[in-house]
Amino acid sequence: MSLEIDYKSVGLKVGLEIHQQLKSERKLFCFCKPKLVKKEPEIIIKRFMRPTLSETGEIDPTMLKEFKKRKLIIYEAYLEENCLYEIDEVPPYEVDREALKSALIIAKLFNTQIPDVVIVSRKQYLDGSVPTGFQRTMIIGLNGYLEISSGKKIGIEQICLEEDAARKIRESEKEIVFRVDRLGIPLVEITTAADLNTPEEVLDAALRIGALLRSTGVAMRGLGTIRQDINISIKTGNRVEIKGVQRPEWFKKIIDNEIIRQMNLIKIKNILIERKVLKEDIASQKPKEITDLFRNTKANFIIKSIKKGAKVYALVLPGFSGLLGTEVQPNKRFGKEFAERVRVIVGLKGIIHTDELPAYGITQEEKDKLFDVMNARRNLDCIVFVVGNEEKCLEALEEVKERAKQALDGVPMETRRANEDGTTSFERPLGTAARLYPDTDTPPVVIDRDLLKYIEEKIPEYPWILAKKYSKELNIEEGLIYNILLSERNRLFEKAIKMNIDPKLVVNTLTQTVKYLRRDGFNIDEIPDEKFLEVFMALKDGKMSKEAIPEVLKKLSENKDLNIDDILTELGITGLSEADLRKIIIDVIERNIKLITERRERAFGPLMGDVMKIVRGKADGKIVSKILSEILKEKLKNLE
Repeated sequence: MSLEIDYKSVGLKVGLEIHQQLKSERKLFCFCKPKLVKKEPEIIIKRFMRPTLSETGEIDPTMLKEFKKRKLIIYEAYLEENCLYEIDEVPPYEVDREALKSALIIAKLFNTQIPDVVIVSRKQYLDGSVPTGFQRTMIIGLNGYLEISSGKKIGIEQICLEEDAARKIRESEKEIVFRVDRLGIPLVEITTAADLNTPEEVLDAALRIGALLRSTGVAMRGLGTIRQDINISIKTGNRVEIKGVQRPEWFKKIIDNEIIRQMNLIKIKNILIERKVLKEDIASQKPKEITDLFRNTKANFIIKSIKKGAKVYALVLPGFSGLLGTEVQPNKRFGKEFAERVRVIVGLKGIIHTDELPAYGITQEEKDKLFDVMNARRNLDCIVFVVGNEEKCLEALEEVKERAKQALDGVPMETRRANEDGTTSFERPLGTAARLYPDTDTPPVVIDRDLLKYIEEKIPEYPWILAKKYSKELNIEEGLIYNILLSERNRLFEKAIKMNIDPKLVVNTLTQTVKYLRRDGFNIDEIPDEKFLEVFMALKDGKMSKEAIPEVLKKLSENKDLNIDDILTELGITGLSEADLRKIIIDVIERNIKLITERRERAFGPLMGDVMKIVRGKADGKIVSKILSEILKEKLKNLE
């Protein structure tokens, strides 16, 4: 399966969808706190989902597939932390203005056009992740762009503000359990145009989008607060959405494997065309019960199922001989795409097909009899069979038939799930416009001039431009500054610089010192920016030296409300005047005359060590070094 891919020749086109939770005091359409709850749920609600017609009178096929699963949806909620809106018992409240402002700042940052009036729409979700059966969403930016590192501009098709879905807790064949604590957290969805043509461009764009989101200060941080999906297509292929690409390092492998997959599906399509297979040939095939054929089989899983009352049904795929055994992704054959579809939509664990037989205890003789019973051609056709109750077997073979017909189109438009090994698995067909329709419960939101003026004042500079500017002005490595600007301490850094705190000290503290303390188990992330500024000011005012910073931060990590002066007193740290420092240095020199006489200038190191043992945390090492050097030179002259 491994090969060097010429992305230009295959016509690779990739678009990104980035979902980012926003900081806010409340959820988007209610007043509950936007946070996950760690205790056991107190309320259980059970429901089933049904599809509805769109404004045009259509039903989205994706929703029909979800409905076919017929799973019981269970919602877990809390008495104090959740409200009736989250379980769809009352209409939504007004849109959270804080989240709206944050989303508009992001929309402006990506150069999008902001509509005069924002309309709330409903996007159907019958997988159970939203108790209403739809997610409330609103377009707040259109037709923008982002310039990536190469200078290439990629389109930003739209930016939406929407409510996050409930989080899935567990799933079985008959039911799926969600917890509604995450439901309703404000979320922006950024959708790029399919303007990215290599995995490197995709990675660059994703990192830049993430950097811009962090630079606003309105994006939530932490695991699960940002999610990335990618849309991939090649020439003569089709758009496939791959969800849950959790890590940037996954991009290349997933993109390469999807290119290989689409190329192999196109090859299969061409083989079917050469064999003169028509969709009508597939559609005309009828499932047939073949339970009796396997009543004496040595395939234990079939025998056990039949004894429990299960049946075996088969379907002929005309002209498909050898194709279901074709590898389309690394270690994943074409037959796996049929099996995944059956498992996801119908709930049967898998399928069996003649391309893989004899196997599983099924003999060549049984395979031959199967071809005879199904009136199939041994060298041209493939037979798929399933084991289960009659209804599920028939539903499963209908899905097999549908996927077989799609094979004549090459690559089906669908949503797939990213796997850690770089492969993907079927999740659902791709949604259509029939999935979206206006929300009649929520009034339109007017974007007035005052709001736009407020937004304009809040737009930050691009972090990569700001890093170059600071690097030049402060003579500090650009990469260090860029990392700080992308961290949660970016506002702290800029405030400290404006207060004329030594920039190199600030950078070193916010990178190296914080890193080492965090590694040693100190909860540095809980210290507010204001306390860091107090530490810097204490240093600037001569109350302490930079060597005392780690000890002071350790104390603040244990109790962020402590007073800096009280910490310095407890640690025995008091600022030294230059006169006091000179007295200490002279005393150390007088006690080490013999050492100085023997080593002369080479005595500086040991003397510096002795002085720092006394003044550590009370005097800056550079100042100590300078004064010690002056006094030592004078002493050496006197000894001559």
